[in-house]
Amino acid sequence: NICSQQFVIILNQRCFRSTSYIMARNDRHQRITSLLDELNDKQKCRVKNKHGWIYDNEVEVFVRSIPKVELHVHLDGSFDPILLKSHLDRDMELHGEEMSSCVTYDDEVVPPSLFNHIPTHTTLPWDNSKFPVRSQILSAIGSEKSIDPFFALCTCRRDSNNKNSLYEMIKCFEIFVPIVRGNLDLLESLSYDLCKRQKEQNIIYTEVRYCPHLLATNGSFNKTSLDVDPIPVIDAVTRGLRKGQVDFDIIVNQIFCGLSWRPDWSDEIVTLASERTNAYPCAVVGIDIAAGEEHFDSKTYPDLHTAHLGAFQRAQNMGLNVTMHAGEVDYGAGQGTGSENVKTAVEKYNAKRIGHGYRVVQSSSIMEELRNRIVHFEVCPTSSVETGGWDYKSNEPDNVLLESSSNKSRVRKDWKSHPAVTMIKAGLSVGFNSDDPSVFDTSLTWQLRTAICKMELTSDQIVKSMFDSIDASFANDQIKKNLRKRLDKFLFDYRTHLGNPSLHHCIICREED
Repeated sequence: NICSQQFVIILNQRCFRSTSYIMARNDRHQRITSLLDELNDKQKCRVKNKHGWIYDNEVEVFVRSIPKVELHVHLDGSFDPILLKSHLDRDMELHGEEMSSCVTYDDEVVPPSLFNHIPTHTTLPWDNSKFPVRSQILSAIGSEKSIDPFFALCTCRRDSNNKNSLYEMIKCFEIFVPIVRGNLDLLESLSYDLCKRQKEQNIIYTEVRYCPHLLATNGSFNKTSLDVDPIPVIDAVTRGLRKGQVDFDIIVNQIFCGLSWRPDWSDEIVTLASERTNAYPCAVVGIDIAAGEEHFDSKTYPDLHTAHLGAFQRAQNMGLNVTMHAGEVDYGAGQGTGSENVKTAVEKYNAKRIGHGYRVVQSSSIMEELRNRIVHFEVCPTSSVETGGWDYKSNEPDNVLLESSSNKSRVRKDWKSHPAVTMIKAGLSVGFNSDDPSVFDTSLTWQLRTAICKMELTSDQIVKSMFDSIDASFANDQIKKNLRKRLDKFLFDYRTHLGNPSLHHCIICREED
């Protein structure tokens, strides 16, 4: 029927995957909204897209209405490109004379003051190569009114030839982070905007993570001698989150991130987190190390390893909660390195949760050990494709080679072979997350669609993942109790409304705390 045909078109355009970028296109937004309303009004409207993945109104109602918990979302990876470009456009209007004096958008000829805070280039820490920043931004915002060129710079999904690399993803941050760096009003606004978009997805509890040093004036992925003051950034972000928590009736706590290539910040991250552990609302409930796993390698990177490990051992003595990026990709020594990083994160860094952790499936013994220790894994399906966390291009029999429109071969992903499926079947504690929703042009709601329609997980398994996320969160016992009640109530109402008895065993009777 017409509903099914139009629904397939929308799915192929990836409109559900997008956030404010798609919403800014009013004509498309209006069309999507009306078609979704039509879809939800139709009983048993069930469609299959060209890859055989099935979507229907029952799935859509479920993924949009279930109360969600998100434990792995980066604040800077959530910055809306629409808001960033609007900020730049306003600055350009205020400095019209300066802009008119520019003959070309090039590093050699730029406005004398407007973009001084944006570096001409940055040095990438993993290979010390120069990466142009200012010229790319100026070209994107100056070429036309469309947001498309700027959006392409800020996302990892800009073309089918993406290298599926964590380092390629970090380059996106090198583009847009300088725009906000040290701008406290803008940081406060973007933090508030995160709360708004969490509310729109019915995400009732969030632990948002970021590196305050990176967002501060003089912050950089690569080590410099410049002084960095993270405290004004923390205060600005906290103001935005607290206002958003009140206005949108959600709960948001913070996690401070050290960066793998900045061991000089790690000790202060621990100190700052300990000082704000009880600073509710929006307290700092844990710490992490992000942007690479090189710090696990004591032989190749002894300076990174010693500083980070020492800081986190001090955090253990202080009783701080630890979640850690580990096992996302393999480094250096090759196969097996990622799974060993997961084990090291738990045993030496005292991690109670693992960010990503896909390489743990390389070792059944490590999986069994971490299952017994109830270590929680924060999986991010879309992110795993773009960073290379999931090597779907390996010689799997179900990963079919296709011909793309550009006459270049591409691989159709067999989502049923994703590491998250293996982890769930092995009994590990697993929760779904969006990671960097703006960078990956996605959302937590879309991750659940992927889990059900592509990984072919059941609604029961999704519900269990939500309970696992609640149990693994760094929230206090009372908040966890209230979150469980919210989810239990949804399950009762959902089962009653749809007459779906398959969820009955998910109504878990829990002892009062």
